[in-house]
Amino acid sequence: MNFLQLMKVGLAILLDAWNQYRFTKSFIKPLVQKHCNRLGYQLSKSEKKKVLFYYPLYTVIACGEMYLALKGRGITRGERRRLSLVASMATRCDDLIDEHGWTRDQIFELLANHFEEDGLDKKAQLLVALNKELNSFWPLKQPYLQQLKLALEWQSTSGQQLNPTINLDQIVDICRKKNGNTSLMFATLLNEDWTEEERQFIYQSAMVGQLTNDSFDIWVDSHAGINTFINRSPTIAAAKSFFIDECKKLHRDVMNCDVPESQKKECIRRMSCMHAYALVAFDHLQVAENKYGLPMDWKKPTRQEAVTVMAFLKNQLKLLKYIQWLAKQ
Repeated sequence: MNFLQLMKVGLAILLDAWNQYRFTKSFIKPLVQKHCNRLGYQLSKSEKKKVLFYYPLYTVIACGEMYLALKGRGITRGERRRLSLVASMATRCDDLIDEHGWTRDQIFELLANHFEEDGLDKKAQLLVALNKELNSFWPLKQPYLQQLKLALEWQSTSGQQLNPTINLDQIVDICRKKNGNTSLMFATLLNEDWTEEERQFIYQSAMVGQLTNDSFDIWVDSHAGINTFINRSPTIAAAKSFFIDECKKLHRDVMNCDVPESQKKECIRRMSCMHAYALVAFDHLQVAENKYGLPMDWKKPTRQEAVTVMAFLKNQLKLLKYIQWLAKQ
């Protein structure tokens, strides 16, 4: 990818992000606030960030728009509505499973059988209300329900990452299946019939996305006792090598799809603009590892030493370099 191609793709992603921010502010925020007011439920500061910003933005930009780049088109308003709303609902599902002990079957029954709000706690009531809103303009379809069931099944296993005895292979297996099936669930909300090769690309993209997130969240994850591939790797060099191999596999999966070559390249360029952030993070984490030595305890570094700040010019320049390099892998 040359510099002009980089600028073109980068500006396109920034425009997509701005459009999604505006859409979330005009559609998701009033909708959620309406039901919170009705239920007497006050979202915490962290919940607001997830429900009203991070999840809808990430799901549309790093999932929907990225998948559709392979198809050579952008997202429609109807697809944006579905993805944004389901993304906000996903935060409620995660919290009910991770923090309130709900099972996969309980969540699925709540979403598939249109249970009423009576007798439920506020968080579950909000989930039911948002699910009814989704049904009001998009009746639930069988492919979505089937994939939702799989996604919830693997989400319920994520608690195993709190087990200090979990090994790297187990972490990879959980992350690959949990995130892969969730991404395939999001893909059912798009107006496309995905081939098996395209489904493989979508499935694999989730693992690379998770590794990218974990490279930035290592300080929070480590202090919360969450075992990820990044904070449990023997070295940062090993984590970086694994990440690059996963990126190469992802790009091979894209090239195996039966679409025009130009669309494959555009998809890889777009993905590289997001996944290259991890390579910048690995550079930053390597400095901390060099300072504290091996075996590395990621609770030792300060937040500043463990969290990669992209506002620094040196990191922005590294990002541009790594995007161009990663797009060629």
